[in-house]
Amino acid sequence: MKTRLSGLLAGLLCVLEPVVSAQLLDDIEVRTERGVAEMRLQFSAPVRYIKHFPADQGELLKIYLQVLQLDPSEERAAHEYKHAQTVSPVPPFRVIYTTARNCFAVPDPLCLDIQFSAPVTYRVRQGEDGRSIILTLLPTAETEKPKPPAVSR
Repeated sequence: MKTRLSGLLAGLLCVLEPVVSAQLLDDIEVRTERGVAEMRLQFSAPVRYIKHFPADQGELLKIYLQVLQLDPSEERAAHEYKHAQTVSPVPPFRVIYTTARNCFAVPDPLCLDIQFSAPVTYRVRQGEDGRSIILTLLPTAETEKPKPPAVSR
């Protein structure tokens, strides 16, 4: 009986393992130049940008995409968390995404929540490769404030 149960459990783990290991969000790359930061969210499958909310600023950014070619191992609903190394002036953030069918009313939806630790101003666009989303973080009044000159005594 124990042997049968162990075999059944091992078989179940083998079936579910591809779903757990398949990650739609491959990489998050952050670059900065002259106070403007660019985040590239790189996906393992082609995606189509649909919309985002709020329009241009906030601590929580919701991005709605459609996955154009799902790998059979990615067809079940997945929920993933990603953290990326932050670079100044980008505040710490985390990305949560889901492929649950109820997250958006399109076939094969991909819904992302990007939670920043402080408000940011941004622009969102589809990457040229069809497998990425580009998030441009613009300088805010907080990051543009000049630092007071150092006083030497």
